[in-house]
Amino acid sequence: MSEQMTTAVEPKVVRKSNFKVVGVYCQTMMDEREVKIPRLMEQFHAKKLPKVRNRVNAPCSIGMFVDPPNWNEMTDAFYWIAAVEVDSFEKIPTDMITKTIPAHTYAMLEFDPSIHDFNPYPYLHEWIEAKGYQQVDGFGFEEYHPYTGSETRYRLYLPIG
Repeated sequence: MSEQMTTAVEPKVVRKSNFKVVGVYCQTMMDEREVKIPRLMEQFHAKKLPKVRNRVNAPCSIGMFVDPPNWNEMTDAFYWIAAVEVDSFEKIPTDMITKTIPAHTYAMLEFDPSIHDFNPYPYLHEWIEAKGYQQVDGFGFEEYHPYTGSETRYRLYLPIG
């Protein structure tokens, strides 16, 4: 059994151009996320992904949270989108949604659940604050290369201003 690391690689500040995604979503509360999000991710990758015809950057895929305005994690639901990047919104399956992510600057953290023994979200939130950045509320995403299940390594991106 490998010894788990309790610290992560140092987060980075990166700039990403705008990009388009196509996928499916669910609405969930924080206390339900450990069940609903993995289920959605598995269903998307197993059943929905083969229907996407204009995918780019394969085998990369995205898991994105979108919070409502003035979101309160104790009382409000948020949306989770399982998606892949596409070059256009043409020929999108009718049971999928589209979203354009604007160009932005992000705090980015590489996370591997098999070796890192901490929650990357509060870790990155604290790093953003400690470095004097302002976090942009409302969304963030995980980028998988590729998605292989709940223990997939990913890059966590949180927008900063």
